[in-house]
Amino acid sequence: MYFCAYIKSYKMNAEKLDPHIKTDLFATNTERVLSAINRIKEKGNKHYLPMLFELLASHPENEVEKEIVKLLGTIKSKDTVPYFADALENEKYKPIQKSILTACWQNGLDFADYWPLFVEIVINEKWETAFEAFTVIENMDYLPEPQIVVQLTGQIQSALETASGQKRYFLEEILVKIGS
Repeated sequence: MYFCAYIKSYKMNAEKLDPHIKTDLFATNTERVLSAINRIKEKGNKHYLPMLFELLASHPENEVEKEIVKLLGTIKSKDTVPYFADALENEKYKPIQKSILTACWQNGLDFADYWPLFVEIVINEKWETAFEAFTVIENMDYLPEPQIVVQLTGQIQSALETASGQKRYFLEEILVKIGS
């Protein structure tokens, strides 16, 4: 009984955020920020992701931006997938959407539950961002449920009426992938 209580307590403590890391993440001193990012790498707590997205959206120094993007691209915990999806859907993170998408295909996490989100990005965003979303789709191992395939096929067919160039290619390739 004591061991189970210890494990439960450990897991709860592992999920807590270190207030020093939070403070250092938003410090004006670049070295403190980089140190905080490195401590996040070590701790691996998914609850720091919203702060990392927030920091990335604040247009940090180039070195800080690179470290955040590098960290996001190496995350392997499947529990983080909803955090990435939420950030991609959040309007305030639109300026960093391309960077988040790059991290999504780099980290190799399974985003199959978010097919509609990635297809919507391909349809609605500039081609550079659409390319990153397309790359995530191309790397998905699982196809969406049949009802989602029908929905996506309709969306893509409609978007193809006005799409040209690279966007047209992305959309046609998605149709091939989903078997429509």
